Amino acid sequence: EIDHQEMSTNPGANLAAAVDSEIARFRELQDEIGKLRGDLQTLLGQINENEMVKQELELVDDGANVYKMVGPVLMKNDLQDAKETVAKRLEFISGEKKKVESSLSDKENKANATAAKVQELQGMMQRAAVEAARSIAAEQQTAKT
Repeated sequence: EIDHQEMSTNPGANLAAAVDSEIARFRELQDEIGKLRGDLQTLLGQINENEMVKQELELVDDGANVYKMVGPVLMKNDLQDAKETVAKRLEFISGEKKKVESSLSDKENKANATAAKVQELQGMMQRAAVEAARSIAAEQQTAKT
C-alpha cells in the first residue's frame, strides 16, 4: 500500500511528477507547433497561387475580358477590379502569415524553454537518486559496524 503522505514528501516523486507535467506541456506545444506549421504551409500556398494570378493579370491587355468563378458560374469581371481584389487578398493573407509566424515563434520558444526545464528536472532527479543511493549505502555501512 502506498503512503500518500510519504509520497508528497518524497523529493523523487515530486520531481517525477514535475517532469511528467512538463513533458505533457511540451507535447501540447509540439502539437500546437505542428498545427501552426500546417497553417503556415496553407498560407504560403495561397500566397503563391495569388502571386501567380497577379502575374497573369499583369499580362492581360486592358481591353481583354476577365472572368471570375462564382460557384459553378463564370462571371465577367472588370480587369482593374480583379487586380485590386487580388492585391487585397495578398495583403490579407500576408497579414495572416505574419500572425502565424509570430505565434509559431512564440510556441517554439516556449517549447525550447520547456525542454530545458525537463532536462534540468531530470538532472535533479538523477542527482537525488545518486544522493539517496549514497545515503542508503552509508546507512548500511554504519549498520554493519
